[in-house]
Amino acid sequence: MKTVIESLGMYLPPRAVSTDEVIRGCAREIRFPLERFTGIRSRRMAGDGEFSLDLARKAALDCLGRSSYTPADIDLVISCSISRCDAAGFRFTFEPSTAIRLTRELGLSNARAFDVSSACTGMFTGVLVADTLIRRGTVRCALIVSGEHITPLTVTAQKVIEGFMDPRLACLTLGDAGAALVLASSPSEAVGFHDIELFTLGRYAPYCVAKATPDGPVMFTDSVKITKIAVLPAVQNTVEVLQRSGAALSSMDHLILHQTSRTTLRDAARVINQLFPGASTGTNTVDNLAERGNTASTSHFVALMDHIENGRIASGDNVVFGISGSGQTLGTALYTLDDLPDRVRERRAPRRDGAAGPAGARRGARPAAPAPAVRIESVGVAPPGPAGDRTSLELARLAAEDCLGRCARDRSDIGLIVYAGVYRTEFQLEPAVAASLAGALGINDAFEDAPRKKSLAFDVFNGGVGLLDACWVAAEMIRAGRAEAALVVASEIENNRAAPPERRRGVVETGSALILQRAAGPAGFGRFHSKAFTDHIDALRSHAEAAGGALAVARDAALDDLYLRCIPEVVAELLALEELDLSRVRVILPPQISGAFVGRLAQALAVDPARCVQAAIDGADLFTSSLPYALRAAMDRGLAVPGDVGLMIAVGSGLQVACATYRF
Repeated sequence: MKTVIESLGMYLPPRAVSTDEVIRGCAREIRFPLERFTGIRSRRMAGDGEFSLDLARKAALDCLGRSSYTPADIDLVISCSISRCDAAGFRFTFEPSTAIRLTRELGLSNARAFDVSSACTGMFTGVLVADTLIRRGTVRCALIVSGEHITPLTVTAQKVIEGFMDPRLACLTLGDAGAALVLASSPSEAVGFHDIELFTLGRYAPYCVAKATPDGPVMFTDSVKITKIAVLPAVQNTVEVLQRSGAALSSMDHLILHQTSRTTLRDAARVINQLFPGASTGTNTVDNLAERGNTASTSHFVALMDHIENGRIASGDNVVFGISGSGQTLGTALYTLDDLPDRVRERRAPRRDGAAGPAGARRGARPAAPAPAVRIESVGVAPPGPAGDRTSLELARLAAEDCLGRCARDRSDIGLIVYAGVYRTEFQLEPAVAASLAGALGINDAFEDAPRKKSLAFDVFNGGVGLLDACWVAAEMIRAGRAEAALVVASEIENNRAAPPERRRGVVETGSALILQRAAGPAGFGRFHSKAFTDHIDALRSHAEAAGGALAVARDAALDDLYLRCIPEVVAELLALEELDLSRVRVILPPQISGAFVGRLAQALAVDPARCVQAAIDGADLFTSSLPYALRAAMDRGLAVPGDVGLMIAVGSGLQVACATYRF
């Protein structure tokens, strides 16, 4: 079964800004032919009152307007934006996730939702995750969306850039855009994604970093080093994927690379032609830079839509997507178009095929039990240390090393690294923390002529339920054979640690990690279930004002009460799917918001408090590390033995409740 792009949408802000205007807007004179070097004449920049969420929503509406699926049919929403700039003053949202806000705004009432963060490879990371879930039958259709309002980095760079050798120069090439696609199972094996592969060379993650500074958000890029280490392995990966699929590069009608600069496109074309003379030409290699610039995670799909609309890409065409982004994550996707180009140009929705019908039509069916089993091999936590002395990356590394030290596997066996933390040092936006962690741990992190193993690293970003979402994604990717083992990591810092207590987020500064792998027997994860109660979406919000470096938190005084009101409903739904009575659950692993919260949860579920593991530290919220700490406590105290059934519960902003069963 293949996955097809059932619908495609795009939104471009109406305001076009020329490269000459960008250069003239710099505080210091920049003597560099930026337009000639990059091929960018102009780019779109969001207008007043238009931000990342708006770009994503408008692209999603365009996409859904072309689809045969209704909003209620969508099973999964993955938002892939690098930027979460959602208000004036460089205000970046951290909670709730963009995806959960979109479910409320677009009426996606039946969709599970979370954000994926993987720099400019974000949308293809979302596509890979959705493709895995669709092929396994876990999800029937998914909306992958990104709204990149990234020109605030341009505005900051204009104030501070000192010359053409400045590492912030690449900020002047950026453009704003939104893109969205609905993915579903293909009615024909002839069309859709034939292969998708992504891998991360984390050693090179420091070559491109976007973060908050006192002047505003900005990106530091070593373009020379990135080009040097990215082009050859990317091209070689394309060759490998083509050979694995039995396709020839000459059979591909279009080559769509990440649109960064014309110089980079020419470098890639030169390497391709060294390996396959004449394979990359001015006819088949898409250059979409002139009026768009680098639109980050949306660039491939903006280029696809532009060239569908201008008639260059036709129905039935074969496309090679060359994927690259900071981290350094690289990859290839092979795709054959169905009649999507004709439908876009004729502004009509596809004819619905009964075999690939909407999830809503069959929502009452009980899904099959997940197989094969995936179990937790080891649990790690960061050792205690002075608060404020360690970065979010260091806390994650310490927890991961503890986890790896308790595991019999070699770290090179880790094919997937997923980071689920929310609050990070310097509000880092790019690359994915998981990519930096892969480099810090030395997990398949460097390019070799014939790398023995590859690993993919990305972030799942969804508040307090993010780690359980990450476990679900990792388990499904292991079941699908995309990884032998996965490392799921979280860490948090208190960005407002110097502020009065009422202004802090209130999380424990720690890190935690789990290693997941396929199980030979029945032990491991059962079903995962999640539900959003978006009537309470404002119960917990946080954002960073990047220019000031402060975190603003708004929390409903009754937040814990709301969680406790919603948890029993979601738990009951999960147990009904499992055909399991709560009395058979031996141990409950709850959110470690506080000891008092765990005690109240036992009352809400009407269970013996002794069955609910308490691991909260000094009454503070363990947040994304709740599950690993609770698992460690359960194991240390002998609360679970082989054969016991466990219930994992997580809560988070949005308002969301997620849970899963686990057999020890």
